[in-house]
Amino acid sequence: MKDSVAKYKIFNSKLTTIVSISMVLFLIGIVVLGLKIGDTLSAYVRENYTISIEIKDDAEEKDITTLDEILRGQSYAKKVAFISKEQAIKDLAQEMGEDPVAFLGYNPLSASFVVNLKSEYTDNDKIEEVVKTIKEYRIVENVFYQKQFINEVNHNIHKVSLLFLIVAGLLFFISFVLINNTLRLLIYSDRFLINTMKLVGATRSFIRRPYLKKGVMIGIIAALLAIGYLALFGYVMRDQLKLFVDYSDHSIYYVVAGSIIVSGIVISWLSTYFAVNKFLSREEKELYYI
Repeated sequence: MKDSVAKYKIFNSKLTTIVSISMVLFLIGIVVLGLKIGDTLSAYVRENYTISIEIKDDAEEKDITTLDEILRGQSYAKKVAFISKEQAIKDLAQEMGEDPVAFLGYNPLSASFVVNLKSEYTDNDKIEEVVKTIKEYRIVENVFYQKQFINEVNHNIHKVSLLFLIVAGLLFFISFVLINNTLRLLIYSDRFLINTMKLVGATRSFIRRPYLKKGVMIGIIAALLAIGYLALFGYVMRDQLKLFVDYSDHSIYYVVAGSIIVSGIVISWLSTYFAVNKFLSREEKELYYI
């Protein structure tokens, strides 16, 4: 009967520890998901940034076609669209509600290319390099881009990223403290056993080994539970999250799940290591007052 009660208490203690750690890891997963969403939104905003390339009026069709092929082959180009003089004046007429050619007598607009840049090319230094290269083509009249806009976008993205990193750092620290205290309480009941092994000559590494294995196993189980919570959260909130998360992009699953598992293993291993060391460094009489 006593053995059954003892086993139940041990099982209940481990279960409580695993559930507590899994909830902390779930919060870490939420922060990592937030960072991933932020990165996706940042890339989306950056890749909707365009530069406009004005073409000279005397440019020949073959030269325009050649430039089109060159631009589409560049590493900085996410998307390239050609707008002819006729299409440009048609779009303007639609916006104005009247045809400018009717009262000007000619089409004042030029043909142009609109290039969406890849996100890694949307800082001002790289944009200026791209613009400088494009201006070297002889049929290019001018290149336009909103320098102030990209400055503001980059500034805001850096501020938001820094805020997320600070929150992630604080949460990781809090997680470490909570998991450390939880595992220390689990090992607390074995403090006299640890002292006995120390007295009979067992080395510190020998004493630590089984506890470290147990700690890592608890971390893995807790991480798997946390991934389950997050999967359920993603399913329940799918309508809201689909605006920010591409569910077909499997990399987000690997990043979030990997972060949770690595955090669970690392924090549990470190917490167990420090908890066992605490009891290893105490004399027997001190164990009664811990």
